[in-house]
Amino acid sequence: MSNLTIVIIDDEKKLRELLKEYINMIFPNHKHEIILCNSVKTGIEAIETYLPDLVFLDIEMPEANGFELLKNVNRETFEVVFTTAYAQYMEQSINDYGCFGYILKPFDREKLKTIFERFESKKEDKKYFKFINTSKNKRMLVELDEILYCKADNNYCIIYLKDTNYLMSKTLRDVESRLPESIFIRVHRSFLVNVSQVDYYDKDRNGLVLKFEIDDLDNFIPVSASYKENVDKYFL
Repeated sequence: MSNLTIVIIDDEKKLRELLKEYINMIFPNHKHEIILCNSVKTGIEAIETYLPDLVFLDIEMPEANGFELLKNVNRETFEVVFTTAYAQYMEQSINDYGCFGYILKPFDREKLKTIFERFESKKEDKKYFKFINTSKNKRMLVELDEILYCKADNNYCIIYLKDTNYLMSKTLRDVESRLPESIFIRVHRSFLVNVSQVDYYDKDRNGLVLKFEIDDLDNFIPVSASYKENVDKYFL
């Protein structure tokens, strides 16, 4: 599993910290970014700022409840797991708000682990890619369909869209691990390509021709011998 950005929203400090501790115990070798919030207001601010992958959300809180928070944020960019002591909210959480998971307090570490396993299995359903634009130190959110290809640049990676590109302080291997394999394939040590953006496979030149040209760059992506078999599966 790649490192995730997680927001925990609960008015009880002890429970916020306990949930964070459990997550770190489940993933001792990962460095998930975990943001703790004590109210709906700070939770909304964290979601808008950090663009999380997962939100653990308490329902009953003093100023406003978790359901009200969901009415004020873009739900397409993250999955929500409700954390509550009240089982009667389960039906509403699932039927009205389409929650990804539901954990009753006190927290069960095994149930929490199962939720993360389910989340990892849903990677192929992702519609967005979240990353930090290194050149501007700004969090970005782009639709997967907008990405043409990714190119390695030493320990950095450049994300190419139709009309712009972004620099990430991640290796191409790191980026590859965070993108769905059904859409993005490695074709070269330095290139990861969105297969939906490929016009055709030019076997004579041993490369892929993209549907779009990017500024002054050629729309030709080379295929190396070590990845040729992988490319043949998609285009032959």
